[in-house]
Amino acid sequence: MDELKAKWEDWYGELVSSYQWNEVEYKGRRVLYVCGRAFISGDDRALASEFIQVLGFIDSGASASEQEEKELSEFLRSRHAVGNVSFWRSQD
Repeated sequence: MDELKAKWEDWYGELVSSYQWNEVEYKGRRVLYVCGRAFISGDDRALASEFIQVLGFIDSGASASEQEEKELSEFLRSRHAVGNVSFWRSQD
């Protein structure tokens, strides 16, 4: 998982203003995800967007299935009151 975190930080770390790594138990497995805030500016306006991005299961590094993605999205939305939940897939 440290390798996935490093890849994510390398690709996205400078694009977001702040982020925090989190873990949660889901159906007996630990899930790694990141919560953060991104700012987009231009045309004399700035927009902020809060996000959650799920990296995968800590025990295997595997991505979530489609059904698991739906369930995890709802769980994390309610837990953090953030509507923007995505699932990251590393391109090796």
